[in-house]
Amino acid sequence: MIPCTKTGCHRWFRNKLGLTQHVNVYHPVLPSVNISVPVEQCQESSAGEEHSQVLPDGYGDSGNPLDDPSNSNPLAEYVGPGDRYYRNYHPNLTGRPCDSLGNFLPAGHPAEPLTDMQPDDWSPYSSRLEFELADFLFTRSQMSAANINELLNLWNASLLSTGGQPIFRDSGEMYKTIDSTPLGDVQWEKFSTSYTGEWPTENVPPWMNDTYDIWFRSPKEVIRNMLSRPDFSDAIDYRPFREYESATDSRQWEDFMSGDWAWKQADTISRDPATHGSTFVPIILGSDKTTVSVATGQNDYYPLYLSIGNIRNKVRRAHRNGVILIAFLAIPHMDKEHASTDAFRRFRRQLFHSSLAYILHDLMPGMTEPIVMQFGDGHYRRVIFGLGPYIADYEEQVLLACIVRGWCVKCLAMRQALDTDALYRSREHAEALIEEFDLKNLRDEYGIIGDIIPFTSGFPRADIYELIAPDILHQIIKGTFKDHLVEWVESYLKAMHGTAKANAILDDIDRRIAAVAPFTGLRRFPEGCHFKQWTGNDSKALMKVYLPAIEGHVPVEIVRTFRALLEFTYLVRCNVITEETLVTIEDAINRFHKHREIFRESGTVQTFSLPRQHAMKHYPDLIRLFGAPNGLCTLITKSKHIDAVKDPYRRTNRNKPLGQMLIINQRLDKLAASRRDFSRRGMLEGSCLTATMQLFSTQDGRAHSNMSEAPGLNRCNEDTDEAVDCPTSIEVHVELARTPRTYLITLSKLAAELNLQHLPTILEEFLLQQLDAYDNCDSDLPEWPTYGNKITVVNAAAALFYVPSDISGIGGMRREYIRSCHSWQNGAPRYDCAFVNTDSGLKGMYGLDIVRILAFFSFVSQSKRYPCAVVRWFDRVGDKPDTDTGMWIVRPAFTAQRRPSIGIIHVDTLYRAAHLIPLYATHPVSRNLKPHHSYDSFTAFYINKFIDHHAFSLLSDSY
Repeated sequence: MIPCTKTGCHRWFRNKLGLTQHVNVYHPVLPSVNISVPVEQCQESSAGEEHSQVLPDGYGDSGNPLDDPSNSNPLAEYVGPGDRYYRNYHPNLTGRPCDSLGNFLPAGHPAEPLTDMQPDDWSPYSSRLEFELADFLFTRSQMSAANINELLNLWNASLLSTGGQPIFRDSGEMYKTIDSTPLGDVQWEKFSTSYTGEWPTENVPPWMNDTYDIWFRSPKEVIRNMLSRPDFSDAIDYRPFREYESATDSRQWEDFMSGDWAWKQADTISRDPATHGSTFVPIILGSDKTTVSVATGQNDYYPLYLSIGNIRNKVRRAHRNGVILIAFLAIPHMDKEHASTDAFRRFRRQLFHSSLAYILHDLMPGMTEPIVMQFGDGHYRRVIFGLGPYIADYEEQVLLACIVRGWCVKCLAMRQALDTDALYRSREHAEALIEEFDLKNLRDEYGIIGDIIPFTSGFPRADIYELIAPDILHQIIKGTFKDHLVEWVESYLKAMHGTAKANAILDDIDRRIAAVAPFTGLRRFPEGCHFKQWTGNDSKALMKVYLPAIEGHVPVEIVRTFRALLEFTYLVRCNVITEETLVTIEDAINRFHKHREIFRESGTVQTFSLPRQHAMKHYPDLIRLFGAPNGLCTLITKSKHIDAVKDPYRRTNRNKPLGQMLIINQRLDKLAASRRDFSRRGMLEGSCLTATMQLFSTQDGRAHSNMSEAPGLNRCNEDTDEAVDCPTSIEVHVELARTPRTYLITLSKLAAELNLQHLPTILEEFLLQQLDAYDNCDSDLPEWPTYGNKITVVNAAAALFYVPSDISGIGGMRREYIRSCHSWQNGAPRYDCAFVNTDSGLKGMYGLDIVRILAFFSFVSQSKRYPCAVVRWFDRVGDKPDTDTGMWIVRPAFTAQRRPSIGIIHVDTLYRAAHLIPLYATHPVSRNLKPHHSYDSFTAFYINKFIDHHAFSLLSDSY
């Protein structure tokens, strides 16, 4: 037996490995080499300058009255309109407001102001124009210093003749002004570390001599800034809760604080009565290596991001800086000779974990004793931190959990039989195994790498196995769908038909995919899906159109396998997941496991023990634990790479780019913080031009009440969908797009363009229906309501609707454009399809019909304007979706005279755009078929419920 030699410790161990694990967990030693450098000096600092790091300490309870610790009854409140839902709030961690010293305040006590600055104080800028210019040049245009200087030279030259003063003399003055902003200012720091283990007597590998620099920002100060943001004050949860539907008492999960993990953490924390009344702040982390350039030398970076579980999923997903870059981790590089050695691999893993532990250790005091922070609503609250979920792909999960690749990071299932039921891993179990077994047995029997200490080991209440978050992007979209099933289809076809015929079938599948009709936001595959460089967005786009493309070429079991996976993917990405949804998710998993057996029976694959595919089994439990997975997906960190790493890198001169990237990120944070502050104080109303005109007119004594917005502002962008930051006030609203692409023509000319000679008659019938006169009218046609011959034709209508599961604004709203034009983007014609409300009392497709928009126009009758659409109707085939694909089938409708069924409808009856995909059956697709031919070349179509999550939810309500 081996004793622990630390003073006061009386533990004994069977082997040296158990002793090492114990020392690292309970007697850790932080890196001794540290450099603290302000970010402004990071490029000028010499490698030899070393300074000791002074870390800010947390401060504790102030000894004021606490909540009654005996109060164990959850606090229930109704939420939302109509009391449809209620929440049980945690009884002890209640987020009570306090003063800046931690003294609890009585209910209703007013909040303290976030700032004492006046509404006309633009500090450090001299005016709105100065701030707007700096923000435009640095944030929006991302203009280089040289181009900024050129622009300012031209601008300042134009002011000489009028005696005007320049806004900025040059880029340096602008940068200095931005840098002087105190808001959002969290300085970058650096610590350095190196190998301290045993050295070989000869041929010392270079990596043992290297020093590794890690740049980071204080996570506590980043969190302080995040909590104090006023734009988050209405989208933050101060207490863990459980939410239920009032009518059925059925539980549902949405945001992170609705999950069981936050509640259980609060139970553990509140065992200490001194924490009662505090706000629990879970720390969400995410890291992922990214490549910024494949054409230049060193181009890999390892960013670490931080968010907090209190902000709601829609904020974290809406690109509102709810995820913050806090560090760049070191990436040890080594030649091939040493890269595969056990010593280097062990060092690389431990460097990762030791770096995380050091970066996060200023949060440690606040994990056991409350500290006081001001929130965006102005109130101070006591805060207790806790390490929460970690967002990572499988390779990163293996590194985090210290697990052998090929094993599950969540459960103890053997790597050769992952789909067998097994217990979940836990920190306590792993530590017990490490004390008992040697390294080989740990690897072979449990998949544990026993000589690495997870960074969570030194933090209270932190179990890395429990904290691994679900990863929809890599586990499901890129993993199970693209890397597994799509590849298996190709292998299956070759096994069944031989290479030559299989290639012909694959070519036809590619042509089917390429021929799919256009839809806003849908990525095009002009050559099909066989190309080398795949991204996550490519895989997501392929999921939307792949299922109908393979039907007829593969057995029904494969079609049903894809359907089950697609339905699982869309279900777990819903913004709200109910108990009923969980049952449906588990049913999709069971159907997937059942139907995928055709790949094993055909010899296409030998095993289903694949970690990413196996992860599907854990999603129901992870949803109960952490809430809806769409708030914890690597899709969030991947998108953050662009703003925090890739765009800043492109703005550098490539000479020691990391230092420049740090400065760029810090300036972006300062500008964003200034914009939030100025907006909160009501200083950014309207445009800069109208505000300046109003100021001048006020100074001159002239009236200004009739001034309008500058031309071109607030104009809809027809070319793309857009997230809309507006309150959730409507479910859907459609109007003709406000666009300059309008023209006045006669109704007869439109009839000729559409080859619809009876269009005037259809319009008269529409107008009578609008006036509720059609059924009771016995008058002759000349006495019917009249309209002018001139009509206004537009190319699109804008649909604003609530889509919280798709990319949307902070209120869940999104604007989509439905297009109808004879030449789209100077190319082929485009006539979109749409859903039409025909019976609002029925759910899903039972209350909807499909139309194809032939034209949008408006006209005036009796002083009233009517926005309309000329449409071709479709009929549903059957009274339920197709049993194999799960999608509704429609076909073009005809009159009794076998003419296309044409009508005119008010745009208010439109719901949103619809996407149709042909039923290809077994017929080969012509090489000459183009996407704009799709709706005219086939006689039956699937309504694509996989085009986005809103369509999936809408069409899933039908059965």
